[in-house]
Amino acid sequence: MKSKNIETKQADNFHNWTAELAQESSIHGVPYMARRDLHWTERLFWMAIVLASAYYAINSCLAQWDRFRENPIVYEYEYLFALRNFTFLGVTLCTSFADEKSMEQVINQTWGVNPRQDPEKANYYKEFLRVLNHLQYKTFETLRPFENDTSLDNLNYVSILLKLQERILPSEIPVVMAPIITEAGLCQTTSQLNRYGNPYGKIENMKVSEVKTCGFFSDCQLMHKPFNTIKTHMYLYLHDVNELMLPNDLRTIFFDAKVLSSYIIGVMLHSISADREVRNLPVAYRKCRYEDENDLEYYNPYHPSLCRLECRIKHALSLCNCKPYFYVAAPEAPVCNITGMLCLARSKWLEKPCDCFPLCRENTFNIVQVEEQNGGDDKYSGQEFERTLIINMKLPKMGMKRRVVFSTDQLIMSFGGAIGLFLGASFMTIYGLIYLFLTFIAYKCKHSLFKKQ
Repeated sequence: MKSKNIETKQADNFHNWTAELAQESSIHGVPYMARRDLHWTERLFWMAIVLASAYYAINSCLAQWDRFRENPIVYEYEYLFALRNFTFLGVTLCTSFADEKSMEQVINQTWGVNPRQDPEKANYYKEFLRVLNHLQYKTFETLRPFENDTSLDNLNYVSILLKLQERILPSEIPVVMAPIITEAGLCQTTSQLNRYGNPYGKIENMKVSEVKTCGFFSDCQLMHKPFNTIKTHMYLYLHDVNELMLPNDLRTIFFDAKVLSSYIIGVMLHSISADREVRNLPVAYRKCRYEDENDLEYYNPYHPSLCRLECRIKHALSLCNCKPYFYVAAPEAPVCNITGMLCLARSKWLEKPCDCFPLCRENTFNIVQVEEQNGGDDKYSGQEFERTLIINMKLPKMGMKRRVVFSTDQLIMSFGGAIGLFLGASFMTIYGLIYLFLTFIAYKCKHSLFKKQ
């Protein structure tokens, strides 16, 4: 009899809490579900209404969440003429120049072979130096003829390239360009991130020409005499001055400047800016980063080019436990010898995509005009002295801008609107339900403790 009274009392307590929950809630239809004076079919009807309303409210919130996650930003045109100044673009010049004299000196110093005394062995090493001088990040398979030669291991390949191209390295003061080791070999650049390609083994900036600021009423031109008095094939890469040159990259323009021709090149700048509210969005949703939002291990600040370099370094280390010699970052990582570079080629290390977001504020370029000049017929011999490169950067009148159309506070308001429309609930409703739940827990704990005593 006593146990029956306890069970009845517990049932009454559960009923009282359920009724209080229904009365305190402002969700449409819930109070009708708890009314005893209504027929059970009416209460069932109101239960169906509440469940249907909850279903549509949840669906609406999920749709708004997907919109916030996938498309919180739109691009719009903004007027730029005479309102902003821009930094002049960066220039990187590459060549594979190497003369016979420099090759013979390198062979004698590295392997102790005199080309006059042992021409056969010297020719073998000359062929290796030619392959090394033309080696790029995607041509490692050209090293296959030298795979089993242990005398080519444990060499400082970058130092060898510096000796081979010593005649064309910048020597004038002030220096316009600094030597840099890149995925395309040994080059010269005006990049402000040249410390991450410093061929002298230190991660520190080298002296280059100061960054030039261009306006709509100022001069935006670079005139340079590259590799003066030397006949060599030149490859030109144009990019943001605060980025590193990356071959075959959308943000780097490649131009074949041939051997002796002079050029006047017109380059159009394309600007992408961002509203202040863009920074408040999560990186994964806005799909871009700011320079100070760095998540890289080897580089700082964040740039898309540095992100791709780090991605390839880590992928190379995971595949063959070494990194190619043209990556200066991660100095503690072992450098690949010929076997290691062939391992990367066979492992197809370039096929892995690198998930690198662009900068929220960035400049891109494209070539809009090219004028070529040469010395005339083949008998003219003064072309190497007159060879000049002139780059004119043209500024746009309109630019693109990232603008937030669905921010975090708008997402919260859309959730509130959907829940309020279908269920009639609000923040105070949620607060009331939480308060009632905590009260219920406290009551049950107190009742359980009193029962034990």
